Amino acid sequence: MGRIKYLILLKVTSILVLLANVTAASACLWVHYQPDMPEKLAKY
Repeated sequence: MGRIKYLILLKVTSILVLLANVTAASACLWVHYQPDMPEKLAKY
């Protein structure tokens, strides 16, 4: 019985972490921002 509770809690935790990541990613549009590379750095 303890093993079943552990597995259920593990699944619930995984789903909540995934939901938190999706929510945070959709709120942060700056993730798509990519600045221009400086010329001195581009030659390397």
